[in-house]
Amino acid sequence: MLLGVRLTQLYRHSSLGLLWAIVPTLVITIGVTLGLPDAREQRLVPTDVVPMQVHVAFGVVLMQTFVEAFNGQRSIFDLHLSLLRRMRFPLEAVFLAQVAESAFNLLAKMPVLLLVLIVFGVQLKPVLLLGLLACVPVLLAGVAAGALLAPLSALGKDLDRAMVFLPWLLFLLTPVFYRTPLTGAWAAFQAFNPLTAMLDVARHLSYGGGSPHWPTYWFALAAVAVAVPAGLVVCKLAPPHLAERLAA
Repeated sequence: MLLGVRLTQLYRHSSLGLLWAIVPTLVITIGVTLGLPDAREQRLVPTDVVPMQVHVAFGVVLMQTFVEAFNGQRSIFDLHLSLLRRMRFPLEAVFLAQVAESAFNLLAKMPVLLLVLIVFGVQLKPVLLLGLLACVPVLLAGVAAGALLAPLSALGKDLDRAMVFLPWLLFLLTPVFYRTPLTGAWAAFQAFNPLTAMLDVARHLSYGGGSPHWPTYWFALAAVAVAVPAGLVVCKLAPPHLAERLAA
């Protein structure tokens, strides 16, 4: 119910309606495809089994998923604080509705990824299903981070202003527009970057290649498994304190 209301609010007055869920990803993917060298002219190392366009498309979709899930949960009180005060819905329902909205946005992007794989001649194997399933931890990581910071976001506009540049910083610190380095200091940093591990595993399972750092990936999964319920607890405890602070 809450998901339907939210989607209606988001797309009610737009001419493209629900297509806006995939238009940004599609436009960025087309731009990257046109901006990068032809796939036949790219020099690939043995671990690079797909053209750069495919690598970037997966990175863009996954990082968009993380940022959208983060923004959805961090704004949970901005969107629903008056509703939560009246307690017409339990907070868990609002929390899950935001998760469902993020999942809807991720599912809407899946056809773009499949289209990119087909256009660039990547063989579609059954293991691709595991690769797409590996996108879910990225979504949950965004949910957890957003939920933990939701009370802070409701109390001020600092996080809103920071979101002007934070997504771009994440795109630079995580191998979205470049291959994961294998040697050097930057490679050492990426080996401990949980987002890098999650992106590399999703790519590896989807089309092969790459060298995922599995210990970091398993650590990231464990951290997400703890952080999601912790974020829900934080959001559950926050409304009375937020109401007092905002009313002061």
